[in-house]
Amino acid sequence: MHPEIYDQYQSQSQLQGEAAEQQMGMYGPQMQEQMAQSQAVLVEQTNPDKVLEEIVLKLKGLKKQMDGSLVRVGDPLMNPLGVNRITLIMSSIINQNTILSDLERSEINNLTLSVSKNLLLDLAQHWREYEIKDRAMLNHIVATVIFPAFLSLRRAYLKGEKNWLKSFMTEIVSGRPSMNMPKKEGFWGKFKL
Repeated sequence: MHPEIYDQYQSQSQLQGEAAEQQMGMYGPQMQEQMAQSQAVLVEQTNPDKVLEEIVLKLKGLKKQMDGSLVRVGDPLMNPLGVNRITLIMSSIINQNTILSDLERSEINNLTLSVSKNLLLDLAQHWREYEIKDRAMLNHIVATVIFPAFLSLRRAYLKGEKNWLKSFMTEIVSGRPSMNMPKKEGFWGKFKL
């Protein structure tokens, strides 16, 4: 890039930054309110309790509609006692602390296997007590529970969710997206079409 073009770019960038700061001064309270709303939405979107709620609804044979009402889509897979125990087991792994951790692939696999074993053992011992009608349903119940749990754990792979939240919050706090430097133009970039 030519020095003159670079100087012009720097001057323009500085003018835009000053204009943005002036606007932010005028709209400071609104910006703070918007930032608080964005944070609340972000926390709600990343909350793994929705995953746990979805598992519970599937075990109960229910589905949540857009308006929040529940609709029966099938027979319950087990009684309330079974649902409560499964929820207890799964809440140990599907939670905000786990999602915002820094887990390696092997740790995710080990946690998933450990919870799977606990779940299988509990179901094998108490399937009659949970009023599970058919032992063949045990595989379906395990799949209904373990797949969402595994995918929730994957969110913690190498701080994925934490890093995403950090970058998102930095952008919200700064009040403006970061300025990207112009890309170097190749040979065809000189021709304006």
